[in-house]
Amino acid sequence: MFEINGHTKQLGIIGYPVEHTFSPNMHNFISETVHNNYVYGAWCVKPEDLKDAIGGMRALGISGINVTAPHKVEVMKYIDVVTDGAKKLGSVNTVVNRDGKLYGYNTDADGFCMALTKAGIEIENSRILIIGAGGVVRPTLIRLIDNKPKSITVVNRTKSKAKTLAEDILKSTGFEVNTEIDKLEFDIVINTTSAGMEPQENVMPIENIEEINDLSFINENTAAVDMIYNPDKTLFLQEAEKRGAKILNGLGMLIYQGIIAYELFTDTKLPDDIGERIKKEVFGR
Repeated sequence: MFEINGHTKQLGIIGYPVEHTFSPNMHNFISETVHNNYVYGAWCVKPEDLKDAIGGMRALGISGINVTAPHKVEVMKYIDVVTDGAKKLGSVNTVVNRDGKLYGYNTDADGFCMALTKAGIEIENSRILIIGAGGVVRPTLIRLIDNKPKSITVVNRTKSKAKTLAEDILKSTGFEVNTEIDKLEFDIVINTTSAGMEPQENVMPIENIEEINDLSFINENTAAVDMIYNPDKTLFLQEAEKRGAKILNGLGMLIYQGIIAYELFTDTKLPDDIGERIKKEVFGR
């Protein structure tokens, strides 16, 4: 680790809980690699303490923070400027302190799309199936739509939640998201649920999705993507791989959203190969 001294600037992540995060490992590796005098920590902030935590960021001169669940929407109330991109996506996961003025960005969806592109998964003109309709899906949908897919279908255990999300997206973007499956033919299938992650390691995301009985519609022409990165291969990805699909877990999303955030925090252009170096040297993948 590089030397921490009186000139060291602080970065960090807030969430509740936050003990599981890999963000400090990643950001401190970047600082050491590019010789930036920044140190990155993790702070567990209860929802009722969020306003005070943001005030503390300002008072202590903390240069930037990442924001994770459950604060990504609520934090927008306490910062000075929510950028147009974050407003469009409806949440903030990155706050940058510029001379005491706090700016809110969203790097999650850009990181996700960058991970797909780096893996050679083409979004434009693709037919996309998204399993799940949780908080991460709305910004992901909007950024996917920006990349001009042919169609997007969202299915969820609770159908009404998918329909409400589709209505919101139609109003926001004019893009019609399907919530019913006419034909099980998709180029990209994305799991956004927690199925496959501890303690649900043996659960498939298609359970309780009435239109899908199995993964027989996935083949060598399909890209199967999971937002989960621990374990490395969820049950969903294991089964998709057996069927010849190209598979991608959520590690790339974590890495690339972090790279974008770090560049915003520090006004630094990182080396082009930094993502692969993080994957290898921080995560051993």
